[in-house]
Amino acid sequence: MLTVAFAAAMLDLQSTVMALWQLPTHTLTVVFLLGAASWLLRGLRTWVLFEQLPLTDALGMSFVHNTANNLAPMRLGELALPLLARWLGRIEFSVGLTSLIWIRILDFISLIGLAASILLLPKFGVIMIGVVAILVFLTPLIIRGVLPKTQHWPLPQFLAKARAQFVFEASQPARLHRLWRLTILAWLCKLIGMAVLLAALSGISVTEVMATILGAELSSILPIHGLAGAGSYQAGGILGATFGGQSAMTGLTLAIQLHIYVLSLTAVFGTLGIILLTRQPTDNF
Repeated sequence: MLTVAFAAAMLDLQSTVMALWQLPTHTLTVVFLLGAASWLLRGLRTWVLFEQLPLTDALGMSFVHNTANNLAPMRLGELALPLLARWLGRIEFSVGLTSLIWIRILDFISLIGLAASILLLPKFGVIMIGVVAILVFLTPLIIRGVLPKTQHWPLPQFLAKARAQFVFEASQPARLHRLWRLTILAWLCKLIGMAVLLAALSGISVTEVMATILGAELSSILPIHGLAGAGSYQAGGILGATFGGQSAMTGLTLAIQLHIYVLSLTAVFGTLGIILLTRQPTDNF
């Protein structure tokens, strides 16, 4: 909350917010479509993860889960996924929770790999495009090769059960590759949409704003997420911008505008998710 108070004292918040709506219509359209594509790709990933569910249920589950995760503090919204999986598909809570951890591992690898490649693109040029290609094609192979080799490591029972599920995921190459491709595509759409938005607002290059985006997005992955990300998202953006050579005030301004974009998409797809799920019976728990 200190970050919010600081922003209110140091910035003209009305101008900061209005700058978003003063962008050209075609820019807003492109940014919205890229963000929407990211949400839809995550919904398709949920469908692959819980393949026993109909597509509409999987999309609704994904939209509501990501909405809860964006709005609830301290990542409590993550619990929406295993709870919804139990309601919609009679899937054990522990299985749903382990599935959540699995896709978050894929998310983390994707975010770090793609963001680092974009950040380093000006310095290393086409080499970083090759790095992205290696990331896309090599990661599933590494997962398939490494995870099964951990089966003989002694672990407490609850961790051994989670590992067994991870090993199962790693031993299904077609399923693993689909999950990974959807994860990479979802993050690529999200990061490009965010970068185009901030570049249009600030006049800073797409690669230079990526440090701000990475800092803000990492704050939403780590368990320090504030209520609706307020404060923590901006603090992450400031930290990222500082590491990227921008001023703290620039980072704060861009993080606020980025956060409004994220919450706007959250409102749209959260509402759509609720609409998709309201027809469901409530006696499956």
